[in-house]
Amino acid sequence: MTATRIAHLTDLHFGAEDPSVVAALLDELKAEPPDLVAISGDLTQGARLSEFRAARAFIDKLPAPSLAVPGNHDISPYNLLERFTDPYARWRRAISPDTSPTWSNGRVAVLGLNSARRMGLHWDWSRGRVTRLRLARLLARLDSLPADLVKVVVMHHPLVAPEAAPATPVVFGAAGALRALALRNVRLVLAGHLHRGFARLASPSNGPPLILQGGTATSVRLRGEPNAYNDITIPADGEPQVRVRTWDGRAWITQARN
Repeated sequence: MTATRIAHLTDLHFGAEDPSVVAALLDELKAEPPDLVAISGDLTQGARLSEFRAARAFIDKLPAPSLAVPGNHDISPYNLLERFTDPYARWRRAISPDTSPTWSNGRVAVLGLNSARRMGLHWDWSRGRVTRLRLARLLARLDSLPADLVKVVVMHHPLVAPEAAPATPVVFGAAGALRALALRNVRLVLAGHLHRGFARLASPSNGPPLILQGGTATSVRLRGEPNAYNDITIPADGEPQVRVRTWDGRAWITQARN
């Protein structure tokens, strides 16, 4: 069985992007095209039309199919009427009519989960939520898949905190989502939002899913880490193999794991 390769990008933030990194990332992906480019949210900085057009142009240049889910930055903070009445209008026009898409090659199934929210009953609306309805819809899609497919979920907000910063807020509804995904044998969850890359098992005692966070792929909004993306290979046994590719200012290099 042929292995499946996924390039996991996140937090592109067009409107606050580094053009040289964008160009270098496209060259890198074209040199060795993956089977899928999975983008886990925040394609734009402020959900402006110009930023969505730039994100769309980037996607159109990718050498592989893509799957993207929105992040909190992809809902307008300026047009409040749109934010509260039709928050994904610009997303649907520029990126996809679907905010929770699905891709499969017959061996691996990748399912999007939209964790962005137009508002919340708390001050930090950027934190996101896995709502009961969205989770139920995702679980129904998972349940409809053949049992032998390797299942991967893509979302914007983190389900777990980094081990080095355990007090980091995670998405509302994380605990219930993790339990449900583990019961469905989801092997991998790809996410972003924190601009920090790390990998953690959802539960060391129970194993998968592996939670794989990505740093910002192309933006200047660095938080102590270089621009990076995850190069994932899923072989026949379904056990994900991950290379973290980081930008050193001149080239993409493989980051050594601690």
